[in-house]
Amino acid sequence: MFHYRNSIRCIRCISQFKIPRSDCVSYGPPKRVNDPKLCAIRDKGLVLGVYFNENVKDEGAILTASGQKYDKQCGGKLWNQLKLTPIPRLGEYRIFYDLDSTYGYVAVAGLGTECLSFNTIEQLDESKEAIRIAAGIGARALQKFKPSVIHVESFGNAEAAAEGATLSTWKFQEYKSPSNKEIVPNAEIELFDDCDFHGWKIGALKAESQNLARYLQEMPPNYLNPTSFAKIAVELLCELNINVEIKTQGWAASHEMGGFVAIGKSSIQPPLYVEISYFGADECTRPIVLIGKGVTFDSGSLDLKPMRDLMVMKGDMAGAACVLAITRAAAILKLPVNIRGILPLCELMPSGRCPKFGDVVSNAHGKSIHIRVPSREGRLLIADSLVYARNYWPKAILDIGTMSKELIYSLGGAACACYTNSEELFCYVSTASSQTGDRIWRMPLWKYYEERIKDCETADVANTSRDDFGDSANCAAFLKQFVCDSKWVHFDTYNVAYTRGHDFPYLQRGMTGRPTRTVIEMMFQLLADSKL
Repeated sequence: MFHYRNSIRCIRCISQFKIPRSDCVSYGPPKRVNDPKLCAIRDKGLVLGVYFNENVKDEGAILTASGQKYDKQCGGKLWNQLKLTPIPRLGEYRIFYDLDSTYGYVAVAGLGTECLSFNTIEQLDESKEAIRIAAGIGARALQKFKPSVIHVESFGNAEAAAEGATLSTWKFQEYKSPSNKEIVPNAEIELFDDCDFHGWKIGALKAESQNLARYLQEMPPNYLNPTSFAKIAVELLCELNINVEIKTQGWAASHEMGGFVAIGKSSIQPPLYVEISYFGADECTRPIVLIGKGVTFDSGSLDLKPMRDLMVMKGDMAGAACVLAITRAAAILKLPVNIRGILPLCELMPSGRCPKFGDVVSNAHGKSIHIRVPSREGRLLIADSLVYARNYWPKAILDIGTMSKELIYSLGGAACACYTNSEELFCYVSTASSQTGDRIWRMPLWKYYEERIKDCETADVANTSRDDFGDSANCAAFLKQFVCDSKWVHFDTYNVAYTRGHDFPYLQRGMTGRPTRTVIEMMFQLLADSKL
């Protein structure tokens, strides 16, 4: 009896490996699938949205119009499976597989409540920002599957959806080997179930321009020096009929650019003064001048920066990268505006020729400048450029640069600092930033700070005050001395140039390229009101 039971147990265990046979099925040739669609590799992704309102008692979730349409096409599978999971809130997503014969995977991203609109306190269009977040996290969630194309619905605003999806899926991978498993190919992103292709293209171009600025900021400093930056400008802009003029240190010296020459001679890399000119209007139209700080690596000179700061100083040319990207976008969009871009490119390195504590330089404005702290070099470059920009009789001057570290402690990554002498320009900048989600915050441009930088026995002004605090406002007050009567906006972007990946769900860790989209949107609004 014992042996019989053991034998039965062994038969049961072995039977799981046996091939089941049946006499009911006649033998014949293997069946072939005649429909090629069923055998095709489904490597396409789709991003849809869902609203969720916590204040609704029964069922507070509802798919977007495109989501409902797709749910009907797949026989209600999407909604049935979505109800089995917690409904994604804003910033969350769910991925579903094999719902239909076209898309291998579908991401459903949360949009929050349907009641989002412009928030006056936040100075932000929360509806558009929710769309960017939903499109961004949905597209990036599908990117890990390496799809050939990702279709993204408009969520009600195709431009914002294109921005979020394009920004979130970009990552700097230039110097990784092709065999590296971490490399994620850039999938083609297309609009789904909407006819607003014009808005989609504008949003994609704005995001692509910001990605270009991010790319330049991420470039290693041994590859991106003033010379290679100028070459990139020629390659990218000349094909769009944008004039690029590259001028040497000797030219700058002959134009009395004392600050630029003093900073540029500190490195073995020759400094270059690059001018880019886009003419979208007639020659009689006054241009808008864009000035971008272009220090390709900022060591701090003799005032050497801490190690943690040096690790991100390859991106100290963020202002120049933004100006290049903005001008390129204006040319592609064929905006009817004239733009003069000024890019003072140089390196600041500790050497026997670098500026020292207490040096005095002068510029074409006729004012002498006391270099109280050598590491505050960016404002010297911008000051020379502000004086030079008067030759163009501009309608407005915008300068962009990473100036003061203290903004990290006051504003964090929420907004860049904005200083201006024009209420009208500030209104346009503020409105544009609230629409793009890349906000700005106005800072004081008071005589209080002017008196601090004029408190100098050696020269007319100093590049910073004697006090340790208020350096961002001191910088703006210093630059104001060289503006004269032009309408002027100064963006201090030190605090927003780099992100750890927590500030915006659609911006991965690294350089940000801000405020590229805000300036492009501002030009759109100025043109709409015939101000340019």
